[in-house]
Amino acid sequence: LVRGKLHSVYEPVVDAKSLTVFGYEALIRGTEGGAFASPLELFGIAAEEELLFELDCQCRRAAIEGAIGFPEGAKLFMNIRPTAIHDPSFQPDALTRTLERCGLSPGDVVFEISEQESIENYEIFREARDNYGKLGFQFALDDTGAGYASLEAVAELTPEFIKVDRVFVHGIDQDPVRQTVLRALQSLARELDSRIVGEGLDTLEELRMLDTLGIPFG
Repeated sequence: LVRGKLHSVYEPVVDAKSLTVFGYEALIRGTEGGAFASPLELFGIAAEEELLFELDCQCRRAAIEGAIGFPEGAKLFMNIRPTAIHDPSFQPDALTRTLERCGLSPGDVVFEISEQESIENYEIFREARDNYGKLGFQFALDDTGAGYASLEAVAELTPEFIKVDRVFVHGIDQDPVRQTVLRALQSLARELDSRIVGEGLDTLEELRMLDTLGIPFG
C-alpha cells in the first residue's frame, strides 16, 4: 500500500444481443509473481492488518488511472465497499475532478457494491447513492444471489444493474433450472427498471442463452 504496487486488469461486460463490449470491470492485482498478486491474498492480509479501508481506496484509484484510453462510451465498472462513502477522496466533487484528469465523466462510471461488507444503514447509503446519482454515477449490486442479504439489498437500493452470481450462470445453456431462476430475476429487474449482468461466463453458448432469456449483459 505504501509503495502503491497495485494495478487493475479489466474484464469485459458484453452486450448479449450484439456481442459488443458495453464496459469493463476493474479487477485489482498486486505485483505479478509476488505474494500479493492474488486479490484473495491482498484482501485477506488487509483484513488481518485492519487495512481494508486503505486497500479499497487504492483499488479505486488504480481502477480509474488504468481506465485512461477506454473506448468512447464504454462504462467503467468499479468495485467499492460501502464504507467508501466516508473516504474524502471519494466525495463527489473530489472524485469528479479525479475522473476529469483521466478523461472520464461520472456518466462513464458504475459503482459495484460488494457483498463482502454489509450495508449497516441503508438510509444513509441511499442518501449517498442519490447524491452520486444526481451527477450521473450509476450503481450495480455485485454477486447477487451469493449471500443471504442479496434480495434485501436489491429491494433497498434498486440499483441500475444487478450482477447475478456465477453460480446461477455457469452452464446455464444446458440447465433448465438455472434458466428458470434467471427468468424470475429478469422479471424482477424489469419491474425495478434495472438491468441484469450475468457473471462468470465461460462460453459463447452461455452468453447466447442469456440473450434468449432476455438478459442484456454478461
